[in-house]
Amino acid sequence: METSTCTGLTGLEGLFTFNFFCESLVSSLHTLLHLMEDEKVEIPPKTAELPNQLAEMGSNLLEDYNKDTLDLNRIHQEILDFYELAFHVNDEMAPHLMNSCEDLQYYYSIYLQGINLLFPNIIHGLAHDFPKDVSPVPFMEEISRDFAKIAGCK
Repeated sequence: METSTCTGLTGLEGLFTFNFFCESLVSSLHTLLHLMEDEKVEIPPKTAELPNQLAEMGSNLLEDYNKDTLDLNRIHQEILDFYELAFHVNDEMAPHLMNSCEDLQYYYSIYLQGINLLFPNIIHGLAHDFPKDVSPVPFMEEISRDFAKIAGCK
């Protein structure tokens, strides 16, 4: 990545997008975990780290926006760290949920939909806040390549 920061932000779309998905993910995960407990389905131990990572990422992002600066290297790393954890938790969770009750499968699907939609939407939202004279393309391409690697895409 050529630059590690972006200053002179033009809006708050990235922050609002992140907060929307963060609230949705935490809420859907909360519901899913309650159903898993009710159905006596094993909850992967690292699941509790997901909301903590989102909260830390959100706090750092808010601080960036308050300073009118995005620390692109930190954002890049935090997003990838979150997804590595989310994929790990999913790998442990999925086998226990595939043959579970319909309600549990439904809320698991809602949670997964949020996980799937967060990445492209947060990257798109952040890119909208870049100043007109700064191209978001290098950041978007690099994080997309790195994301594809941890997601197991070719």
